[in-house]
Amino acid sequence: MSRVFCISAGQLQVKKADTPINRRHQYLNYGLLSLATVLHRHGFDPVVLHGHFDRPEALFLEAERLGLNDSLPVLISLPSFYAVEWANLFMQQAKARYPLIRFIVGGRWVVGDNPERLKTLLLLADRVISGLAESQIVELLGGARNAAGLLLGSPAPQSSTLDYRLLHQRELYQPSIEVSRGCGMGCNFCQERSERLQPLKPARQVVEELTATLLHDNLIEMTPYFEASMFVPTRPWVDDFSKVLTETGLKLRWRSEGRVDNIRPELMPHLAATGLTILDLGLESASPQQLQRMQKSKKPQGYLDRASRLLEACAANGIKVKVNLLLFAGETDDTVAETLHWLDARRDQFYGVSVGPVIAYGWPEESASYLSELAAFGASLSHSPCLGVNHLDLSPQMNHERALAVSREISQRYMSAERYYRLKSFSYFARDYRYQNFLEDVANTNVPLSFDTSRLTLPPRKDCHSPELVV
Repeated sequence: MSRVFCISAGQLQVKKADTPINRRHQYLNYGLLSLATVLHRHGFDPVVLHGHFDRPEALFLEAERLGLNDSLPVLISLPSFYAVEWANLFMQQAKARYPLIRFIVGGRWVVGDNPERLKTLLLLADRVISGLAESQIVELLGGARNAAGLLLGSPAPQSSTLDYRLLHQRELYQPSIEVSRGCGMGCNFCQERSERLQPLKPARQVVEELTATLLHDNLIEMTPYFEASMFVPTRPWVDDFSKVLTETGLKLRWRSEGRVDNIRPELMPHLAATGLTILDLGLESASPQQLQRMQKSKKPQGYLDRASRLLEACAANGIKVKVNLLLFAGETDDTVAETLHWLDARRDQFYGVSVGPVIAYGWPEESASYLSELAAFGASLSHSPCLGVNHLDLSPQMNHERALAVSREISQRYMSAERYYRLKSFSYFARDYRYQNFLEDVANTNVPLSFDTSRLTLPPRKDCHSPELVV
């Protein structure tokens, strides 16, 4: 049976600073893995490969080694606008070797509502699809039939469990468990703006997925990320989850992302008891003016009071909080100072900080209205590193370069190198990337980093005369 190659397109550019450490990130495309799982249930033989920050030709050679040919279409998923150029180069190389090869391209956050628009950029794509494709992916590959003219295989019973066996080098990835879909908050830049928030998956189903997914080996511990556009746990769900974990004897440490106004502090002891270890908290700002500009809250003081109670509850129950901050349109040194003052008073209650300036994503006609909203606060377009990505000068006082520098300064203020590594290895670094590897990368990085290195003892710096670098 011919294999179906499912390719998560990589990037030629790094979203943040181009450092060896940032190129170590391995973001799992769990949406593509979901499609591969559906195909496998219908008798196909899919394999999922990620481009990450490798050159397209490197992944193409690996795909060839695994049996790439032109008998079935290749699925290419675009995780972001940064991936479009990479996908083009991959298709060009594959088409040069296999002239009859076909490509089906998707990626809801890039395709949007007009697949024909993306088709003009990806001329070698035979089909561009929009939205979620689980319900149509088998039909899209319906041209693949056996000698008798029948569709390959027959569907197995439906299940939401992702089949990690289909993921190339699956042991290196920290797994993701999708616990709900939808949001419905109405943000004009989001593909889920009109999709109603779904209830969390039943706790027993989540535990079944975890049991089928987690590996216990000599690599860094598997610590799953509970994926949800909006994680809104309830006390009954947490109680059910705790009960099923006890019944099965499964012990784990997990991570998720939450909003200040959607996770109740009184749930923290119960979530911690189930293994919640890290919470990415979308605070965004502690400046009342900026919170109102972001439309995070009409009553910013009440919002900040809730955030403070949530931080206290997390700290009291051993949950490590990574605070996410956003430098927004209209940002000034004064608004940044307000946020720093608030954080300084609570720095013992969170583990680290991630911060960056707002970026306007989307096709030009889609991002225009959002850019107009930001312009009302003093922001203006700085430059676009690629189609669909717009960097901004946040205000007359804070241009894009200044915003990047301030972001680094804030991160360094609250994030040590060790904590940075622990947070990243929990979810994003490959499971064989150890702390010593990290220190070596730090020692060989020339650009400023987004964490404090002042207390590190680094290994000797490698140079072009190092025996290890001789090819």
